[in-house]
Amino acid sequence: MPLNVFGFYNGLNEQAKGYPYLKRFGRIINQLALFQIAILNNGTLDGRPSRSLVNEAHTMGTKVLLTVSNLNQQGKFSTALIGRLIREQDFANLVWQNIRNILVEYQFDGVNLDLEKAAPEDRSLYSKFIQAWSTKFRQANFLVTIDVPAKSASDPSDSWKGAFDYQAIGQAVDEVILMTYEEHWPASPPGSVASIPWVTEILNYAIATIPRQKIYMGIPLYGYDWSERGGAQVISYLRAIELARRHGAPLQWDGRQYSTFFRYETRGVRHTVYFEDPRSLKDKLDLALSMGIRGVALWEMNLSYPRAWEILQNYASRSKIK
Repeated sequence: MPLNVFGFYNGLNEQAKGYPYLKRFGRIINQLALFQIAILNNGTLDGRPSRSLVNEAHTMGTKVLLTVSNLNQQGKFSTALIGRLIREQDFANLVWQNIRNILVEYQFDGVNLDLEKAAPEDRSLYSKFIQAWSTKFRQANFLVTIDVPAKSASDPSDSWKGAFDYQAIGQAVDEVILMTYEEHWPASPPGSVASIPWVTEILNYAIATIPRQKIYMGIPLYGYDWSERGGAQVISYLRAIELARRHGAPLQWDGRQYSTFFRYETRGVRHTVYFEDPRSLKDKLDLALSMGIRGVALWEMNLSYPRAWEILQNYASRSKIK
């Protein structure tokens, strides 16, 4: 079966870098999630989408979802905010009503819940909260999707993943987006952000706990540029190719991680870059297809490039770009 395509659009209007890709390739996207709406401490929502952007996606036959997160003003996920949502019924009801009002006003098709870093000891309460909200949104005729951290085993005590009970959450919502990226991250040694062996382990665990027809495998459209001095910067495919050419750095293939990488030196500092490219993208799409899951979720469209969409259309359920 072809794959459904879920695209994260990092922005709320036509000024986002992903907009040209939406214009050109949007007809292969089944669901578009507008990302950047955050829940504030007073229960209101920060940000409003472009009505014309939502309408334009609908004209393409694409369902549009509103991603709602617990990101604070410092760009960090707030554990305290989730604690309030799962314990203070009046606060949770206020937030739910404010989300519903935007969904209705802008004619969204559903919601994408990006509520991360719940305290692991709140695992049961978090599941009950997701179940309650899912019931309310579905009764209001909205599609409910949720983003969950990647894991390959049950780990209730893990500070980042522990609160996410795949089975309970998978039963509650319509679709689950596995965040199958960040295997390597700025504070880790250099490596693929989503190697095929690692992603395979996560998919195998997910399929054992969540119905296949609900699962979207996250596909990163980025990599990292690590400095030997520590830390890393996000890098897109187009930027990585330009950087390698400028420094005359040969591209290499890591056959264990199924990822392209290169090394270069600037101002006496050595760098290692791992990034996702057409070859690793195709490997991931083949894996998703072989697993029989619902589809793939692209993080994120601002970092995409034309060749990625050309490859993607060969796998997509809406395969014809008009």
